[in-house]
Parts: sequence; C-alpha cells; structure tokens
Amino acid sequence: MRLTIFHPLLLLFACQALGLASSAPPDSSLQQRATSELEAPASLHNAHLGSIFKRQNTDGPDSAAGEPGHGGRRTIKTTPAQRRTFRIAHGTIMGVAFTIGFPSGAIFIRVLKPPNHVYIHAATQIFSTCMAFAGMGLGIWLGMNVRYLDYLHTIVGFAVMGCLVIQPVIGLIHHIRYKKVKRSTWWGFVHRWYGRAIVIVGIVNGGLGLMLAENTRAGEIAYAAVAGLAGFTYLMVVVQWIFRTRAVEKSLKKQKKDYMEPAGESREAVGLMPVSNVS
Repeated sequence: MRLTIFHPLLLLFACQALGLASSAPPDSSLQQRATSELEAPASLHNAHLGSIFKRQNTDGPDSAAGEPGHGGRRTIKTTPAQRRTFRIAHGTIMGVAFTIGFPSGAIFIRVLKPPNHVYIHAATQIFSTCMAFAGMGLGIWLGMNVRYLDYLHTIVGFAVMGCLVIQPVIGLIHHIRYKKVKRSTWWGFVHRWYGRAIVIVGIVNGGLGLMLAENTRAGEIAYAAVAGLAGFTYLMVVVQWIFRTRAVEKSLKKQKKDYMEPAGESREAVGLMPVSNVS
C-alpha cells in the first residue's frame, strides 16, 4: 500500500522537475529575441547613417563632397573629369580676359597712332568682353553643378560683369563727345577710371576664385605674376602718356604765343612803324 502511494508521488515530482527544466530555455530564448528586437532599430539606424556618410564622401553623380571647398548636393549630374575641365576653362578664359585682354586694349589706345588706335582699342575690349561673358557662362554652369552660386567669388563676379555691360556705352558716348568738342570731357574721365576699377576688381576676384578652387601654389603664383606684369606695364604706359601729353600741350602753348607775338622781328618788319616822309 505504501509503495503504491510512493510511486505516484515520485512520478509527480519527476514531472514537475522536467517541466521546470523544459520551461527555462523558452524564457531565455524569449529574452534573447526581445533583446535582438530592441537592438535591431539601433543597428538599422547606424547602418542608414553609415550609408549616408559613405554616399556624401564619394564623388558620385549626386554628391559634391569631392569638390574643393564644398560638400552639397549637385543639381546637374556630371563626372569629375567634366567638372575639372569646366573649372580649368572658366579660370583660364576669365584670367586671360582680365589680366591680358582688357589691359592690352587700354595700352593700344595710348601707344598706337590715330585714327586706328580707337578702332583697335574698341575691337580688343569688345573681344575681351565676349571672352568674359563666355567664362561667366562656364562659371554659372559650374556653380549650378556644385552649388557655388552663393560664394563671395560668384557674387563679386556677377557684380563685375554687370558693370562691364555699361562700360562700352560710356566709351561710345565719350568718343562721340570727343569728336564733337575736340577735347577731353568728363565722359572720358569716367570711362577711364570706371574701366580701371572694373579690371582691378576682376583681377582680385580671380584670386578669390583660385582660393575657392583650392588651386596649387604654383598656379596662384603664376596668376599673380601675370596680373602684376600687366598692371606694371599699363602703369608705365599711362605715366609715359601723361608726360608726352604735357609736353605736347606745352609745345602748343609756346607755338601759339610765338604766333601772337613773333620773336626776332622789328616793328618795322610787321608794318607797325609809320614810314617817315621823304623830302
């Protein structure tokens, strides 16, 4: 009787022990699953940030991170080779126009003989202006591509090009007035100094462009050397022209004075003395 009661109790305790043992792993697996589910959003978030960071630091068609001085998104899909070509073309055309073209036109009108000097001056300045507008077109394309349109170099460049449009009009008015009155006018003064200011600001803005593009040191030195040589040459030509103009004016005044009061001639020679009566 005792054995029959003992065996069911033993079986009951054994079943309870087995149930506790078998229930432990599901709890641990549930805990692991919950932990993995909690960690999954964080890992996905980190992976998403990592992909964004990787995309921003690659020179792909929609990223400007590879461009010097900027890291925004592009508005035009291009390759790095195309952007480099347009950048070099923009800098070269604008540099030649402002350091060689415009100073050369200003020098021609001082050193060449009339009347061809006016036409050569006008042709050179018009050609340089067309070069500048072509370079501006390349700059706008490049700025839209890498979002450079809000930089100081771009803003100053637009201002310079806007002022450049007015300069030929002032020069034409000056030429018409000069032919009419045969002497220099205020239009000529404004035309000269307005043009000099445009060229100086344009050359300085070219230096800002080199800094924005993170050009090489050799490129910056070469640009400064060409600009300095052009400025020095123009300054020497202007100084020589001023001294020559003053010498011509002084000579004309002397000739006018000699014409009004002939030197070395007696009053009798010019018929100012009365003729004495002959007896």
